[in-house]
Amino acid sequence: MRIPTGQRPFPISRPAIPAALLLIAGILLGAGISGHTTILWITAAIILAGLVQGLIRNRMAGPIPLIALVATGYLAISPWLVKDHGPNHISHYLDSGYWWIEGTVITLQPAPQPDRLRVVMAVNTLSRKDITHMIHGRIRLTISGEPALSPGHGIRFFGQIRSFRNFENPGGFDYRRYMTFQGIYGSTWTSQERIQIRAAETADPMQWIQHIRAHLCRLMEKAGTTADPDAVAVLKALVYGNQSGIHAELRDRFNRSGVGHLLSISGLHVAIVATVAFAGFRWLFSMVPGLLWRGWGRPCAAVASLFPVVTYGILAGMEPATQRAVIMVALFLLSLLVGRRHDTLNTLFVAALIMLIVFPPALFSVSFQLSFSAMLAIVYGMKKISLSEPTEPKQSVFRKMVAWLKNAVLCSILAISGVMPITLMYFNEISLVGVIANVVLIPLAGSVAVPLGLLASLVSCVSDSAAIWGFRLTLMILEVSLMGVEGFANFPFASIKTITPSVLEVILYGFFIWSLLNLRPQRSARWILAAVLVLAVVDSGYWIRHRFFHPDLRVTAIDVGQGNATLLELPGGSVMMVDGGGFPDNVGFDVGKQILAPLLWQKKIATVDILALSHPDADHLNGLIYLARHFGVRELWTTHDEADTQGYRDLMEVCTEQNIRIRRMSTDTEKITLKGVEFQIFNPPPDFFDEPAKSRPPGIQQSRNNGSLVLKATFGKTAFLFTGDISAWVEREMAEKIGPEALNSTVLFVPHHGSQTSSSAELIQAVVPSVAVVSAGRDNPFGFPHPEVVERYHQAHSRMVCTCTHGAVFMKTNGRMLTLLTWMDPET
Repeated sequence: MRIPTGQRPFPISRPAIPAALLLIAGILLGAGISGHTTILWITAAIILAGLVQGLIRNRMAGPIPLIALVATGYLAISPWLVKDHGPNHISHYLDSGYWWIEGTVITLQPAPQPDRLRVVMAVNTLSRKDITHMIHGRIRLTISGEPALSPGHGIRFFGQIRSFRNFENPGGFDYRRYMTFQGIYGSTWTSQERIQIRAAETADPMQWIQHIRAHLCRLMEKAGTTADPDAVAVLKALVYGNQSGIHAELRDRFNRSGVGHLLSISGLHVAIVATVAFAGFRWLFSMVPGLLWRGWGRPCAAVASLFPVVTYGILAGMEPATQRAVIMVALFLLSLLVGRRHDTLNTLFVAALIMLIVFPPALFSVSFQLSFSAMLAIVYGMKKISLSEPTEPKQSVFRKMVAWLKNAVLCSILAISGVMPITLMYFNEISLVGVIANVVLIPLAGSVAVPLGLLASLVSCVSDSAAIWGFRLTLMILEVSLMGVEGFANFPFASIKTITPSVLEVILYGFFIWSLLNLRPQRSARWILAAVLVLAVVDSGYWIRHRFFHPDLRVTAIDVGQGNATLLELPGGSVMMVDGGGFPDNVGFDVGKQILAPLLWQKKIATVDILALSHPDADHLNGLIYLARHFGVRELWTTHDEADTQGYRDLMEVCTEQNIRIRRMSTDTEKITLKGVEFQIFNPPPDFFDEPAKSRPPGIQQSRNNGSLVLKATFGKTAFLFTGDISAWVEREMAEKIGPEALNSTVLFVPHHGSQTSSSAELIQAVVPSVAVVSAGRDNPFGFPHPEVVERYHQAHSRMVCTCTHGAVFMKTNGRMLTLLTWMDPET
């Protein structure tokens, strides 16, 4: 039966837009309030009954399709958020000790460091001694070395599967959910020598694809023996999406230039494949008289072109941007088949619908968000803004070039405007040269290098030698492009780091752009623009007062794993960071970049006035390097201890580059008062790093921990004592020489992460803390905080909080009272 037009669910020209938005609303609702699937299934049954009734009566109830789409989104995302996947799922065996792990390689992934291989594997069995479990579920395996593995290979090794864990801080990346949405529930490690490999028993299409990718990779490397290695890495990324060679510095140059999108397979690449395929098939089918007479040549060419388009998408890895491009091109080709007019905006939302129905977690992918926001801005903006002039029969080449340049600049402005809020939310960076860089580099790298690279890849099916020459020509063009990227990236103020916008600010930005594009055709846009500007002023006023005019002292113990990092927000807006956490090597994971900076930006903090380094161990120092480079630091407070480590040398080098004043402190340093907060130094003595004193026990002088800067911050009647990694001997010496009156503090940052060799009775009795804060990693190998230490503070009636169980710890005082909150419940 036919439903009257006025009673259809979406009597509008682009029904995919509300449908996609409602589905997205359901997915967001499911991610925010999960676990109510029973109610949703009942709701879905009622909706289905309503739909059937509407079809029978030839009348559709208005809200039923809307509710149905929201419910569909909720139910679609729910399976990805379920914690119990059955008794034999791998998630039940995480952190359960060592097992013989046996399974099958699913995919290969880029490794974070050279001489490493990362694979996703499906686990089949876990065994040890006489116990064997049949298991299902995927894990990530990192292998030291580069064994010859392909999808379908069976592997066996001895290892421990660890769960994924987050650093529990505001503004932090939810790594656990990110991996869960990829269907990966744990990680483990082994070396090439300890792994047993079994060849695949059956042919797997992924093996064929992997073989093609590996073959193309070898040809590109042969072509690039004398070329810039970065150009070879970019060529691999451009042609088939392999970003394993894109190191952090190279990616940073592309991002600073505003052309980071060139490194991913997107609409341009897929459109080139579709155009060449369609032209080729149309020419071929024109040779068939039967198709030519019936007018089937064009539709048949469109259908035939789907195969190379989808094949290229799979070969390129089918990342969200690639999926969106493949779906949109496929829909365009199908529109040629049915002879319908192609609506780009509706097609964009149809692509979103398809992707989210097939894979709902794609909504939370940065690539998905960037790809669709950029395309939406370009498509919608170009419809609203027309820079084209009336066409003339004989238009000069110059006028054509001017018209192209205008459209290229407009397209670049729209794309950058569309992705700006998402870029700020995830990367906190704005490229100031992006518009110009895109106009220059997209034609060179995208419109010339990409087609040449794809042509060379196609030629490799016939001749490897000819393909290598094609890749060499492509590399020459890419080397010129890289010079342009470097030039734009090195331009003064090419990009700026900035604070993280709130969800409200992102929404206001969206309405602001929409109202600007609709000022002329819609009078309501003016009222919306006025409302947006008023709300923006109110929002700015709130944050300015919250950031720069607060009268209290705020102290945050940050969860940096096994290390120390504490943020002090002084009255009036000055900011200080005491230690910065860190891992032994910043190349693998930079705590400053990945943890501290996002937290600061989320708090609208763009500058840090003072860094305080208790002692130059990696777990206190390495996170400060990034802050010193990017947060306009004025001073570094530290001791006279100078370490012969790469991290310490890097910090000193950044201090020199950024003109950061270094203040070497000891107990001789006079009291410092900043914004009403008084700072005192209780360790080390001025002669600590001189020749060993006879009065000190053996080993005390040589221990860098005992030379830690002990700092007391006092605001009114509330005091915080930062102790670094000092041991019991230094604690006793402080208690004896400085005395309980000076050491007495409201909050004690427990020495050495809660080690058994610290937190002596003498220190606790002298300080008498109401709160004891431990900064340590969850399930750390040292057993911090030690049970004896926990008991000592319990006996002293001190409330103990630990970043390993509570996450970040937030304290605020007006100088009289202290309030304390934690980021998470320790029971979860």
